[in-house]
Amino acid sequence: MKALHTSDWHLGRTLARRSRDEEFDAVLAEITAIAETEQPDLIVHSGDLFDSYRPAHKDVLRAMRCLDALARIAPTVVLGGNHDSPELFDLLGYVCTLRPDADQDRLRFVHSRGDTDPGTVLDFDSRDGRERIRLAALPYVHPNRYLHLFPGFGTTEGAYAAGLRELQDGLLAQLHDSYEPGRDVLLFTAHQYVASAVPGQSERMWEVREPYATDADALPQVAYCALGHIHKPQPVGNGRLPARYAGSPLQMDFGESEETKSVTLVEAGPGRRTLITPHTLHSGRRLARFHGTLEELRTDAAQYSGVYLKAVIRSDEPLPRLGDKVAELVPEAVLVEVEEDCAATRATVLTGVDAAANGSLDITAAFSAYLADAGTPGQSADEVVAAFTDLLNTPDAALPDSPAEQLLTEALATPWTSPARGATETAS
Repeated sequence: MKALHTSDWHLGRTLARRSRDEEFDAVLAEITAIAETEQPDLIVHSGDLFDSYRPAHKDVLRAMRCLDALARIAPTVVLGGNHDSPELFDLLGYVCTLRPDADQDRLRFVHSRGDTDPGTVLDFDSRDGRERIRLAALPYVHPNRYLHLFPGFGTTEGAYAAGLRELQDGLLAQLHDSYEPGRDVLLFTAHQYVASAVPGQSERMWEVREPYATDADALPQVAYCALGHIHKPQPVGNGRLPARYAGSPLQMDFGESEETKSVTLVEAGPGRRTLITPHTLHSGRRLARFHGTLEELRTDAAQYSGVYLKAVIRSDEPLPRLGDKVAELVPEAVLVEVEEDCAATRATVLTGVDAAANGSLDITAAFSAYLADAGTPGQSADEVVAAFTDLLNTPDAALPDSPAEQLLTEALATPWTSPARGATETAS
């Protein structure tokens, strides 16, 4: 059995407001060509098909054209990610029902709104009919919505991971229902953050923090776990469990400038060891960062041909028309951002440690000098310095309790006891 694993296309994503449509077209064509060559029995997309809940029509069309081409090669399952709209997936799923009867099950969308049991188990026969692929699919479950599913877990740290573990255990039980060891190959796909994974820095960082992390050891023991959510392609865990993030097909931001993007080919069978082979993708522009002098950039200019470039130029004195100078040195690069790291204008932030190390440091004098350098008029500067000195020398005053705090204090001082417990109720 062969399965092709791809993920996190994020169709519609831009870079500093620059369209990447041509890159998406090229890399999707490359993924389709890999599928055509390898002829997998199943194709799994593990979430974040789009970059937005409301993708542009052109991005929906781009997605459906590619998914239709993939589904003609092998049955294709698309999992809902945190960027994907369940309602849009419902629409796309309905469109699939309009396909010819023989093709209706070739493309499936799996999502969750969080108020019903998410996840499902899907069965597919291999091309030769000798093996059955059983895929447990767990779409993204939003942390704000899982309480509908698991009201007993509460909101303490680890509750979200415990809820996902229960969902995974339920799907694993379904996988083993009517399981035929000599014929079945069990797979699991999910859009979630596993604690040992290294984020690519282009994810929504609040969603890839420890409170929302699941343990790699909690993943189901199956032939392969196809994971989505993290944009850096990588294996998960200590290697005992065949689990992998396929990653995004394009470098999404400059935190991924050193990454090689890929899709994953999985070969497995009953009683056989799983073979995992990443297939490198070459279509997207490379993102590159440079930090050095203009002369150093001139020397290295050839390596930045055709890339998106973020340049930080180091200098002793301010350089006029810096952006134009950088553009002249790397005419084949797409300049995304140019910054100046100038020694003459570099600001140094004073801290309490600096004040302790230098007993002669006068904070008021330093602030006055700053205002003078900033060109603040004399009288205005004097007034600002006077106000600053007054604030500096005025001790912090304790704020009075708010009315609610006062009521709470009074209530704690004179607690009310129920007459049923033998106490006397005092009327106010």
